Amino acid sequence: MTEPEFWAHVAAAHPRRYDADAHADQLAARLAKLPEPEILDFVHHWDAASARAYRRDLWGAAYLVNGGCSDDGFQYFRWWLILQGREAFDAALADPDTLAEVLDGETDVEAEVGPGADAWFLATGTGRDDAGYSAYDRALTFRHPRRPPLPPLAPHWDFDDAAEVRRRLPRLAATYLDGDGEDSGE
Repeated sequence: MTEPEFWAHVAAAHPRRYDADAHADQLAARLAKLPEPEILDFVHHWDAASARAYRRDLWGAAYLVNGGCSDDGFQYFRWWLILQGREAFDAALADPDTLAEVLDGETDVEAEVGPGADAWFLATGTGRDDAGYSAYDRALTFRHPRRPPLPPLAPHWDFDDAAEVRRRLPRLAATYLDGDGEDSGE
C-alpha cells in the first residue's frame, strides 16, 4: 500500500456525521477486507504519520484545545488528526493554527483508536490475548522491521502562558482561551 492509498482509505471511511470512533470502526472494517500485507502497510503508514505529527507546536495546539495534554493524550490527538484526512493533516503540520478551520470550537479532540491493528485482528481471526498481540507484533515486524521513530521535539515553551499561546496560535487562542481573542488577563 502506498501513502496515497493510505490516505484514500482514511477518506473513504469518513462517516457522514463525524465521530472518531465510528470513523475508526468503519476504517477497520474496510481494511479487514484487504490482504494481510496491505493491512500491515496501513499500520506502518499510520505510525509514520503519527511520528511526523510528533511536534511541539502541535502538542501546544492539543494542550490548548483539550485543556491539557499528557503524553498519551498527545498520541490520541495525533491519531485524531490523521483521521481528519490528508489535507487537514498536512495543513496542521505546516501551521497548527489551521486547526481552527477544522475544529470549530470542538473540545476533547482525541481518538484512542488503532484501525490498522483492529483490521488485522478481524482479518486474521486472531484472538486479542497475549498470544494474539505477539503474533500481530511479529507480523508487523516481519513486514516492516523498522518502526518510524519519533523525532526530537523543538525546545519547550509554556503552554499555559496565554501571551505565548496567542503569539504562536492566534486563531486557536481566540476560540479556546476566552472565546473572543481578547486578553482576559491570564
